[in-house]
Amino acid sequence: MKKLITIIAGFLFIIIAVLYHTMQMGGTPFFPEDLPVNYALTVLPLDSRPPCTTFVQELGALAGFKIVLPPKNIMDKYEQPAQLPAIKNWLQNNLSANDGVLISTDMLTYGGLLHTRLAPLTEEQKNDTLQYLDTLKQSNPGKDFYVYSIIPRLLVSDQLLPDRWYQWHIMQWTINMDKKMQGVPYDEKRYKDMQQEIPPELKQKYLDLYSQNALFNDQLIDLAQKDGFTGLIIGQDDTMAYGFPNRNRLAANDYFSKATFPPTYGVTQGADELGVMDTAAILLSKHEYRPKVFLAYGSSQVKDLLLHFVPDTLEQIALNKIKLLNGQVVDKVTDADFILFIHCGDKVGVSYLDIAKRVQKLMQEKPVALVDLSENYDYRECLLLSLVANNTPLSQLLSYAGWNSASNSIGTALAQSAIVTLQAKLLPKDKLPSLYAQNLTFNCERFLDDWAYEQKTRYKLKDLQELNGVNVDHTAPHTELVEKFIARELSIYKSILLYGNLRRFPFYQDDKQAYYLKDFKYQVTLPWERIFEIALKIEPTFVKKSI
Repeated sequence: MKKLITIIAGFLFIIIAVLYHTMQMGGTPFFPEDLPVNYALTVLPLDSRPPCTTFVQELGALAGFKIVLPPKNIMDKYEQPAQLPAIKNWLQNNLSANDGVLISTDMLTYGGLLHTRLAPLTEEQKNDTLQYLDTLKQSNPGKDFYVYSIIPRLLVSDQLLPDRWYQWHIMQWTINMDKKMQGVPYDEKRYKDMQQEIPPELKQKYLDLYSQNALFNDQLIDLAQKDGFTGLIIGQDDTMAYGFPNRNRLAANDYFSKATFPPTYGVTQGADELGVMDTAAILLSKHEYRPKVFLAYGSSQVKDLLLHFVPDTLEQIALNKIKLLNGQVVDKVTDADFILFIHCGDKVGVSYLDIAKRVQKLMQEKPVALVDLSENYDYRECLLLSLVANNTPLSQLLSYAGWNSASNSIGTALAQSAIVTLQAKLLPKDKLPSLYAQNLTFNCERFLDDWAYEQKTRYKLKDLQELNGVNVDHTAPHTELVEKFIARELSIYKSILLYGNLRRFPFYQDDKQAYYLKDFKYQVTLPWERIFEIALKIEPTFVKKSI
């Protein structure tokens, strides 16, 4: 009963705050300046989705980087791959004018991530990609040269028949085969049933997909070592603890262990976040900065959780991502540059206020990067509403992430936090309000996208298909209507967050001024005309007040 009263009181406070703060907010307008640009990076992304492009641009801007991306007209769009000859020409022509390059081999080889699932890598494709990278590196000896490559996901393609019909069967077959090969208990009956049911040609295709990928990974590591790539990351798309993808990840780890590589080389679980991870790694390495990170969890059980689409525990993922940034885990909060706080709710209808109080207390000691996960993809399991009810200043969070898989969220939060923490040390004091204003803008995008959309609105959109016949995987010709529906839904959560919390607390203050978010407008689009992801553009307005 006491917890219920606390929650009710919290939301009454929000209502009062909304009524109060809808009145005109005082202060002098503040217009953040662009941060000084001191590095230009050519980026060939994994695909054209916002995490691989827009996120890299926005966090790159925070790092003081000019991010140069391919023109949209030659990039991929959902089932349409990128124009590879044009992509290769663009890459060759743009690298010479910039300081470094970040290349996705999956874009370079297939034209985007989705297309890596359609067919095994051919010998011609493999040789073309390796030769192209070799020639490009040799032609640009003074440039930073970062590359990442992805192990295909556990599930076969959604775009092909009969592959899609056998997604579940192949998943069960490969998981049990891997368990059998590793000598751990497995479901022998299911393994044999799937063995019989899956068409032989489909089984062979699946085996070839991973055997060719494993061979490519080994040869890519050899090339990187020979040519002296600045960095190489082998990522792993969605998978589980057993199966062929995980065998490839462990094999790549073993291959790396045969020689000594710099911290910018390694293997990780995840794919979409590798662009921002590498962007952060470039900045950190330039300044020989190793961020000190204190790890904290919502409960003692959270660190050992195995969530959807990842083979590692949350703690293992966090430690791996910190290592790739050449960071350091510290045992004391006082020794940390920032705190990585990982929450994962698993029940609806329980109070997370005690956890919110811990976050609020930690924020008074060090900047907090909050990873806000939900085991059942339900916004009520996330911590955000409890933080609003608890009067925690969301505008002062160092970062916020809660999108898609745990590895995506942890990697993005760490990359953003490392960038901002270092820039706060490097930039002159008069640039800090602009740094934190731009950081808050990115966080507002994450609040609306990761929490309000991914954990709430996206699942509500499925009703459109049932009620109105809108295909949520191919929204045309109703895309504009769906975008308007999403924008309307998000306006509810914007009001809760903005008026109930965000504009009530300064996001930065110095000896003379306190800086506030006054309001923000936003635009929502469906970049691939499906509901799986949105593109969100935030247009904030800020004010400053004399202290």
